[in-house]
Amino acid sequence: MVPIEAYDFFPAIEIGDPNQNATTRFQAFDAIGGREQTLSFKYYQRYPERRVTCLNGNFNDQDQGFRLAVFVKAKHADGTVGYYADVLRERAEPEFARMCSLLFGDAVRLSEGLFALLAVDASTFVPDEAINDLLARFDDISGRGWVDSLRGGDTGIGYTFETLLGIEENNDRRADFRGIEIKCKQASETGGRGGKINLFQQGPTWDGRLTAIQRLRQLGQADEQGRYACYSQVTTTANNLGLWLDQTATPGQIDLLKETTRFGYWPFDVLEERLREKHSRAVFVKAKVRTSAAGQRFHYDELIYCERPSIEHFNNLVQSRRIVFEFLMSEKEGGRVRNHGYPWRLAGEEFLSELFTLQLKLR
Repeated sequence: MVPIEAYDFFPAIEIGDPNQNATTRFQAFDAIGGREQTLSFKYYQRYPERRVTCLNGNFNDQDQGFRLAVFVKAKHADGTVGYYADVLRERAEPEFARMCSLLFGDAVRLSEGLFALLAVDASTFVPDEAINDLLARFDDISGRGWVDSLRGGDTGIGYTFETLLGIEENNDRRADFRGIEIKCKQASETGGRGGKINLFQQGPTWDGRLTAIQRLRQLGQADEQGRYACYSQVTTTANNLGLWLDQTATPGQIDLLKETTRFGYWPFDVLEERLREKHSRAVFVKAKVRTSAAGQRFHYDELIYCERPSIEHFNNLVQSRRIVFEFLMSEKEGGRVRNHGYPWRLAGEEFLSELFTLQLKLR
């Protein structure tokens, strides 16, 4: 089964009807058989989940311990993209241990479900004191099983985990734990597509000298009481309010427009600073959730470590509408403006591989 975070590594699957299975076939070189082979990247609506099938039969050999599937995606000199596939078995191939060391480093304990997604020329991952400390604390929290939420609402899953880690709640713009940003979310029970992930908060540099309420009334729309609000996702395609992002008009920045009028902009260097400030290193923690009349309970059982974000990748994701900007503003009594921030969000966890050049599932 392919982890959600690696969906975008493989060729796109055209899913016309989510209630129907779908398949994309692609050519790969089978390193074991030494020949070209047609593989299938399948979407199964029943679960839903995605799998690569038609692999070498060695992958089904459960008597040889852990099995490691290795895929290499390479861009050739002629511009074509090729895949290369290999399967290693713990007790059968001497190269198994060396490959695991190259992918995960020597300090990561092997377990079913681990994966690594990284550039071919990436250096070997070496966990430092900070990540080892975080992993030890995660193991302690995970080992407790189900824990009660320490706060109601959507923020309970993150607040509870960080409280158990010993992190006090704050509005610090820096990363959460010893230089590592922590993001928590509910694990998908079905293996389907993941939800949005908050990256950081960064509002535009505004054009003109409008007050907050004047700006809201130009960007948003009025309700039945005549109060304005702007709860709007903004991408490179104009939305229902005419708001959109333009990366082409001004070199080195992203412009915010309403139809043809520019209201503000983000310089690339500001976005890069925020990206590296918050996500130079990041872990994405997933938890199973139980909800009852008594409240929510969480079982934190997955941890994915990411590093080396790229502003070029960020801009590409904005262009493809996989990173979005959001307004969360509303008018209150007396003409005051309530603003919940200016979040930039990744549209789905399956696009993590396009933002970070190194990604490891360590738990």
